[in-house]
Amino acid sequence: MSEHRRFPLFSLPQLVLKEVVLSFDVISRLNASLCSKKSKSIAASCKMPHLEVSMCLYESSKNTMKVTQVNRDPELETSHILSMIPTDSKEDIRKVTQTSEFAWEFYHDPSVNLTAIICNRLLELYGLSSLKSVIFQKDVEQSDFDKFPVLLPNAERISIQKKEITQKDLDILFMNHDNVQSFCLRHPYPQGYKTWKARNLWLKGGLPKIESLLEMDYEKLVCRQSFYKTSEINRFLKHWLQSTNCGNHRYFKREIRLFRVENDSNMLEDLPVTPWNPKQRGQFFHFRNPYFNAAIDCSKGFDLLRDDGVLATVMPSDDAFTFNIWNERFPDIPKKDFYSESCIFPNLVHY
Repeated sequence: MSEHRRFPLFSLPQLVLKEVVLSFDVISRLNASLCSKKSKSIAASCKMPHLEVSMCLYESSKNTMKVTQVNRDPELETSHILSMIPTDSKEDIRKVTQTSEFAWEFYHDPSVNLTAIICNRLLELYGLSSLKSVIFQKDVEQSDFDKFPVLLPNAERISIQKKEITQKDLDILFMNHDNVQSFCLRHPYPQGYKTWKARNLWLKGGLPKIESLLEMDYEKLVCRQSFYKTSEINRFLKHWLQSTNCGNHRYFKREIRLFRVENDSNMLEDLPVTPWNPKQRGQFFHFRNPYFNAAIDCSKGFDLLRDDGVLATVMPSDDAFTFNIWNERFPDIPKKDFYSESCIFPNLVHY
């Protein structure tokens, strides 16, 4: 009769134990942390790689987590996919299957919120304050926020990627999450929807009435396929000159970037634009988003000054509209945010 002997992990000398823990991949370290309080302490005691944890929700009740080990070189990044699959089969409960080098399936009792357990353990283990992103491949439901009352509202980015997005999806999201940092829609959304509220908004297309962009609550708005005409943008700029910062809005608008703009007239016709005046504002606008920051050279832009003293710059481009609003006239920009590419080609920054 063969004897199964366990590896004496806790008996190793401290330096050797440290090397063993450092050799663990994400899943091995997670598994070690779940064994006992002592193993959790050991797994958390050594230097951690920088991770980003994302969660994807599906219609079938299956949830997945993407755990990315971040590297300065994107080609060296490693992503682990953890699928949480509820099952009624007692034989399959607690079964873990490795389906590829970096993918696992965890089968669990439907009454156990294993996704929340694993997410919270990863965040705790790696000292992370929130999920990097949450992706809905399904209807947005109140039950999602009931299952993840902390994880969902604290996520850095939220994305709805299902093909048909309804007003109910958006209402439930903004009702439960009034401080979305970044919100992305990959597909068309209900026309006429007005209750937008997010620091950064990435939309596939523009709104039917371009003036509605002023009613939305955001700091930064990006429409990758706006299909606005330059005559419409001219109308938008005239409305902006007559507007003020809305008192009931959470955010002050900073950036508007519209792509796929069709040229049918002079965008700046009949507008009181002026060239850059170094006494009125700085040369560089501080472009900020969740991916990277950059200093954008606005010396060749055209400035508009509103009656309430708010200054904005329109950047010239053939098929895009970039509108930078100077809430800080002379921003203090860190040296690391100066990139020659972004300074020379400001409209190539499609973020």
